[in-house]
Amino acid sequence: MTNLGGGLVIKKKGGAEMVLGALFVLFPLVLLPYQPAGVDGLPILNYFIRLVLMLAFLWGARTLLGGVRKRGLYQKLLRMQGLFDNSNRVPIKVPAELLGCSLTCLVADVRAMQKHKVIKGLYADLLRGDLVYTGDAPPKDIPIAQGVAPALREEHRRSTTPIYAFGFVWAAYAFFFPFYRPMDLALALVVSVVAFLQVSWSTPTRAVILEVVAPIPEPVQTGNQALDEMLSAVGGHMQTLHRLERSINAPADEQVRDLIRTTEQIIEQVKKHPGKLRDIRQFLGYTLPTTLNLLQSYEELCAQPVEGQNITAAKKKIEGMMCTIADAFHRQLDALFADKALNIEVELEVMGQMLKNNDGINMNNR
Repeated sequence: MTNLGGGLVIKKKGGAEMVLGALFVLFPLVLLPYQPAGVDGLPILNYFIRLVLMLAFLWGARTLLGGVRKRGLYQKLLRMQGLFDNSNRVPIKVPAELLGCSLTCLVADVRAMQKHKVIKGLYADLLRGDLVYTGDAPPKDIPIAQGVAPALREEHRRSTTPIYAFGFVWAAYAFFFPFYRPMDLALALVVSVVAFLQVSWSTPTRAVILEVVAPIPEPVQTGNQALDEMLSAVGGHMQTLHRLERSINAPADEQVRDLIRTTEQIIEQVKKHPGKLRDIRQFLGYTLPTTLNLLQSYEELCAQPVEGQNITAAKKKIEGMMCTIADAFHRQLDALFADKALNIEVELEVMGQMLKNNDGINMNNR
């Protein structure tokens, strides 16, 4: 067991399988020359012995390949050492570029690590496009803001592994048995088909990971030029906020989601009441763009592999400022309801006065 940077704990596996598989591959090859071919009337026992040797060879080859696979996964984890020093989440493209593999290959490796128990708590979050390490703790579900598309998409396609298994078993049968009679061809076909069906049952599909390309929304035309310009500008800001929400980790990620929700409500109110556009000019011209600049700087600081004193101090300042920024967003939303609150107050006052007058009339009638 090895403890990597950031508490990443992995188990060294594959050695025993490689040794055992190599033995079962070599022994049949060593014993094969001493076994008659079992042709031209030789006892059926020779066929049975060769069949046992072939099955031992196939089992050894499978075990050997499984051990090599596990050792390869262990080596890949070693190369990812230090990725989780500063955060339990890293963009999935970072380890993929580090290992020089595709996103499909990386996700397959991560799932294989879990299956073979090489590591605990490492999984691919396709919704946010992150590689997440939770250790022994269960994964934490992080909600995705409404209207945000997943960062990665998974498709399942038919695997080609059964075809390779069919060909390998056919070649192995040809190596262990002579093809002198039609019966030999029939037996080879039967054994290869059995291997094909067994592998198809254990690996029915393969997952292909694709990046989700968000369609560019068409500009909204309301007939109000000033409102249309505002919606066009805010659309770009919202796309940036959604991207930052996916890439920024705790503790700032929840606050970014709160900013997205508040901004969407502000825009919705202005769309309903275009006359309030003048009330959010400072918000659109300064508060929102400045907030985006701070969050982009925070994103860049979090992506640094080494966290020094200056990086830590800058991150703390931005994190401490997030509550003040969120409060400013909330006050802006609340200010848009000032007229409605005043109207409600006037209506309640008028209704209260009318109810008092009605009570007075009823008392006089008595």
